[in-house]
Amino acid sequence: MTGWVLLSIAGTLTLLTALLFASAWVEDRFLSPEALVAAAVRSKSATPEQAEALAAQQLEHALPLRARSSSRLEVLEV
Repeated sequence: MTGWVLLSIAGTLTLLTALLFASAWVEDRFLSPEALVAAAVRSKSATPEQAEALAAQQLEHALPLRARSSSRLEVLEV
C-alpha cells in the first residue's frame, strides 16, 4: 500500500512537470508574438497589409513589456 502511494506521488509530480514543460514549449513555439507574425507572413491567404497590421499590433503589445525589462530599447537623445 505504501509503495503505491509513493509511486503515485512521483507519477503525479512527473506528469505535472511534463505538462508544464509542454505548455511552455507550445507557448514559445506557436503562441509567441514572433511565431504569430511568422505564421501570418507565411500564410498564402493573408495580404501584406494584414501581415503588416498583425506585426504592428504585436510590436505595440511587446514593446512596453520589453521596455520595462530591458534598457536596450531606450533612445538616447543627442
